[in-house]
Amino acid sequence: MVLEDSPLTNAGYGSNLTWNGAVECDASIIDGSNMHYGGVGAVSGIKNPIALAKLICENQNLKMSFGRIPPCLLVGLGAHEYAIANNIVAVDPFNLISEKSKKDFVHNKYKVINQKYSNCQAGNSRLDTVGCVGMDKLGNVAASSSSGGILLKQDGRVGQAALLGSGCWAQNMSDDVAMAVTTSGCGEHLIKTNLAREMSKQLLNSSCPTIAITKCFNEDFIHSPILKNCNEKLAGALVLYKNKDCCEILSAHTTKSMCIAYATENDKKSFVSRLMTNTLPGTSVMVQGYPI
Repeated sequence: MVLEDSPLTNAGYGSNLTWNGAVECDASIIDGSNMHYGGVGAVSGIKNPIALAKLICENQNLKMSFGRIPPCLLVGLGAHEYAIANNIVAVDPFNLISEKSKKDFVHNKYKVINQKYSNCQAGNSRLDTVGCVGMDKLGNVAASSSSGGILLKQDGRVGQAALLGSGCWAQNMSDDVAMAVTTSGCGEHLIKTNLAREMSKQLLNSSCPTIAITKCFNEDFIHSPILKNCNEKLAGALVLYKNKDCCEILSAHTTKSMCIAYATENDKKSFVSRLMTNTLPGTSVMVQGYPI
């Protein structure tokens, strides 16, 4: 919620605007202790989409009449109405538009409408989905993701931040092994490759998390057959991994840079990870680990 409230991030307040100038947010969360998940997509007028996703996740235990099942993913107007009915803070949708996002919208939409060449690109905009992974004192893990999506996206578009397996994944495999993954990058590419879930599979089948994450990015993303016609393959991941011998925070990205922060009982740190010099974004991955 802190990240969503910041105008510096592309989530909640200050999100990128859709083609028609609206804020439509995606968010999701998964509880690794019971594998319950809640997600929202293309929702407007909700101050903290992750709070709504968390409520949906927690309501998976509700007993409903006539054999009905609690939803795990809600989108658009239905998600907004569910939030209102459950006392999640709603605001005027215009109050989620920051001056920076409005300026970027006007500047880039003008460029697209008036482009002279078919390959004209919009200017730089924030592509940063925000995500968190965490573990409590009992060793239970969770992962979450929240995003305003790409600038000038199609109204109604749902990105990976709303979806289980592509935006986030968390699982307590046993008392000794647990993992939580959240992703960022091009939502369509992450949805197609189901990157968070695939990364968890690689972690489960490897004794070294750094090797597992590197292998996953190379085999299941950069060289994935499903992305063979994509020129720029941009993604980032934040991972929490625990086994009986150690506990680590790991980061990986094919983007030029990625902002990372973590905190424990005894330490806290924030920094920017960058690709190696002379490395093109989308063609290789930078993986780093931080014992905690």
